[in-house]
Amino acid sequence: MSLRKNYNHSYMMATVRFLFFPAIFSFVFYLQSCDGEDPKPAGKYESGAVIVNEGGFGSANGTLTYYDVSTGGVEQNIFRNAVGDFAGDVVQSITFSEDKGYVVINGDNKIEIVNGNTFENLGTIADVGLDKPRYVEVIGDKAYISAWGPYGDGGFSLVDSYVLVVDLNNNTVIKKIETEEGTENLLYGGKYLFASNYNFGASNSVAVIDPADNTLVKHIQLAPGPAGSVLDANGKLWVICAGDFGSSNGRLFRINPVTLDVEGSVELNVNPDVDLGITPDKQELIYSTGKDVYKISISATVAPASELFKAADVVYNYALGVDPDTGNIWIADALNFTAEGRVYVYSNSGTLINSFTAGIGPTQLVFK
Repeated sequence: MSLRKNYNHSYMMATVRFLFFPAIFSFVFYLQSCDGEDPKPAGKYESGAVIVNEGGFGSANGTLTYYDVSTGGVEQNIFRNAVGDFAGDVVQSITFSEDKGYVVINGDNKIEIVNGNTFENLGTIADVGLDKPRYVEVIGDKAYISAWGPYGDGGFSLVDSYVLVVDLNNNTVIKKIETEEGTENLLYGGKYLFASNYNFGASNSVAVIDPADNTLVKHIQLAPGPAGSVLDANGKLWVICAGDFGSSNGRLFRINPVTLDVEGSVELNVNPDVDLGITPDKQELIYSTGKDVYKISISATVAPASELFKAADVVYNYALGVDPDTGNIWIADALNFTAEGRVYVYSNSGTLINSFTAGIGPTQLVFK
């Protein structure tokens, strides 16, 4: 799952981004082109970017948007099933592994498996005990699914978060691995799987799971609100923490993904949003807070004194991503969560290159 993004709005964001909203996926393709170019043939999604749109609150309209980086063509509602209904309640995230995509449907507690190039339905992971699933990481023939679990005391407190291990040969559960609360982002570091425990900024750890035997190795204690994570050019794991708004700033942590030692950290001057990007050479990290976008070297010991640029056109920064080929910085603008959102593409120095329409509540930017 993913958080948001501006820590000032943690509970409002929890309502908009993390609670299940009704969402139904229709299966009619249509193309929008921001520059009037001819439509891309339907079902050809071998490369480009996919934008996950969670949908408006209670409006049953979550979707996926496809952007062709070579032509600038935009296709809405690509999450379709040619052979039946793909009804779902909140599109939370998508993960690609080899030629398949794993679409997390948060409110329906299921994962839809699609052909990653055509988006044809290949199967469903359902009725396996998922409760508020967030993200998927595929390692070999196993899917690791982070899940918030139930709310306690009739409120929004989380009481039983976990990572569910599923055998992709038959979509059955192998094991449930209990974690600290609010388990979100997943990243495989080559030996261990790392799961950030965010919990609206109330948790401060990253769970370490050994996929060899599906055991919880330990929790690495960091700072409030661990969220996005990346691997740098030296193979080190970086985790961004939002901090405790009002009492502490955010922080970046560098972790050895083999020894699990915390090798260093940088205190930031802001409470950052939850996404963490990295440049194509994996030497610089990209993060944001609202309209302000920052860049920091992986060798830096102090935070940048000022932003790299201001995304002046953005109303509500709801997702950030870095194109791994060009280094362009993408920001998804959720606007008011009722109208269609917009995606802005900036150069790595902050020049606006392009913008295009997405669905309602664009919450994740994934590059293929």
